[in-house]
Amino acid sequence: MLGDSVAQDSVFIEGLKCQVHIGVTDQERAKAQSVVLDLKLKTSLKEAGEQDQMSHAVDYARACTLAKQLVEKSTYQLVEALAESVAAVLLKEFAIQSVEVKVRKFSVPEADAVGVQIERSI
Repeated sequence: MLGDSVAQDSVFIEGLKCQVHIGVTDQERAKAQSVVLDLKLKTSLKEAGEQDQMSHAVDYARACTLAKQLVEKSTYQLVEALAESVAAVLLKEFAIQSVEVKVRKFSVPEADAVGVQIERSI
């Protein structure tokens, strides 16, 4: 049973560092760039908390591995497309209701970071 806690419960991953060839111009894509992902996988954590069993939890180490592998093998031009792909994989692989994906890259010298943040649900 999903209960009221679903909208409030989440597993988060902050600052997942990846290297990727991304960008619109050939110059931007010429070498791998650093991107950082922040992920929030929303699901009820009630059963995992009550049962203390991994079978009721989201395996955040596996989520990190899947996201990082996808990002580092990708050839997207836009961070928007990269974020959509990460969201789709996480929604498919885990029993979650929704996912937030934030992708930051560091291609504008005047800014600490630029990027996108999306939320997708099943």
